[in-house]
Amino acid sequence: MRDLPAPLPTTVVRRNAPAPPSRPADVDWNTSNKFLNGPFAPWHEETESFDLPVIGKLPDDLAGALFRVANNPRFEPLDTDRYHWWEGDGGVAGTYIRDGKASFRMKWVNTDSMKVEVEAGEALYSGFVNGSGKARRDLPQGAPPAKSVANTNVGLFADHLLVYFEGGLPHSMHPESLDTQGTYDFGGAVDILCTAHYKIDTATGNMLFYAAVGPSLTWYEADPTGTVVDTFSFDMGCPAMVHDYIVSEHLAIFLISPNQFRLDRIMEGRPGVLWDETAVPGGSRFAVLDRRTHEVTWYDTGLMLAPTHFFNAHETPTGIVVDLHVIARLGNPADDSDEPLDSHSWFPPAMAWRFVLDSATKTTTQQMHSGIAGEFPKINDAWLGKKNRFGYFTTTRNLSPLTMTDGLARHDFSTGQTIVLEGPDGLTSPSEPVFVQRRGATEENDGYLLTIWWNPATGLSELLVHEASAFVREPLARIKLPVRVPFAFHGSWAEAEVLDAAVAAQSA
Repeated sequence: MRDLPAPLPTTVVRRNAPAPPSRPADVDWNTSNKFLNGPFAPWHEETESFDLPVIGKLPDDLAGALFRVANNPRFEPLDTDRYHWWEGDGGVAGTYIRDGKASFRMKWVNTDSMKVEVEAGEALYSGFVNGSGKARRDLPQGAPPAKSVANTNVGLFADHLLVYFEGGLPHSMHPESLDTQGTYDFGGAVDILCTAHYKIDTATGNMLFYAAVGPSLTWYEADPTGTVVDTFSFDMGCPAMVHDYIVSEHLAIFLISPNQFRLDRIMEGRPGVLWDETAVPGGSRFAVLDRRTHEVTWYDTGLMLAPTHFFNAHETPTGIVVDLHVIARLGNPADDSDEPLDSHSWFPPAMAWRFVLDSATKTTTQQMHSGIAGEFPKINDAWLGKKNRFGYFTTTRNLSPLTMTDGLARHDFSTGQTIVLEGPDGLTSPSEPVFVQRRGATEENDGYLLTIWWNPATGLSELLVHEASAFVREPLARIKLPVRVPFAFHGSWAEAEVLDAAVAAQSA
């Protein structure tokens, strides 16, 4: 067998720096659109920086990389007033930490549709959330018919850094250089798209994911080499927008809601994300797939609501307990759907709820966890599918015209207590928290929370490292990033050993 090269020191050794940017990092497209200003404002520069300034001290045992997506439009949208946050070009920001030091890279995901727009020097594709508003540009011959935004989630799997979105296949990037390597189709087993919200089975290391196309949902399981080992499809009854889901030990759990994704309207240049209660006339329903038998069981809620993101789920002798954030509506109203709404009408605050699914009656009971509005719930992923005590999320307490998130929260499911931290020194707009378990830890809450915050005074971002157990306002460390990472959706942590193995495999 061929010997692999030694793992590369991915965080402290300077590589060949890219050429200086030919356009400024900050742009002003003369619009009041919230999603093109403040923490959402694009950053037009691919960046590489080493030995970043750190306030405080990075933990000695924190070694690896935090990968985050960045919704970062490369060209001025065709209609800046109708542009929506979900439509930004995909970028990846990688913060590499080792030996108390940090380095940083941020690059666009160079999709086929981005290559076409770069060649043209302007945006060619219209938006899918609020519709085009203006006539779309004529696409060159051979150009992809729809834009691949690759902007929703990113993580290492099978030695590839994969960037996901719900409209197509994930893209592979080199985990160190962040160079785009093309789409990833799991050895040809996935042909259209896959969800951005994959889960990793803690027992096997397998990736658990799905594809929702129209009314059909297809389940997949891939082993750590990227080989698909299981697949199954079932009918949701409507073209539900299924952005996230959760797994328990043996089950995969989906909430089918009035939130609909209408490709037919998008192709007409009309808003394609609708709130249509006629699609689920009896209310939102949980579809529970037994991963062993492929049996699907439905649980009625009798409520018109949609999930945003899930904390966790676990099985009991009488059913299933599911913790998630739910929202009263999401999208344009089906009966008046062609005009864009303000951000808080389109996406009102979400709340954390617990649903208990009764296996005998096939119904649910539910209660709110706390009265603190929030989003981007996360747990210690080692507790995925098992009964856990702690959940973490960003708060959305204020309906700000500038930002979306305004604090970091830790919820204790056993006591009902929620603690909220404000950002130090005016920092705000924290990203989804990522939990990193302390090396050698056995307790669920023994680890670090990593979040990226926006500094309104500088216009730049900072990565904050909080201790999860102490959970106090002052973080252990603040890494001063050289850019603003445009506010985006999701990300993940890769331990140094996993990262080094992936880099070595790419070099073999």
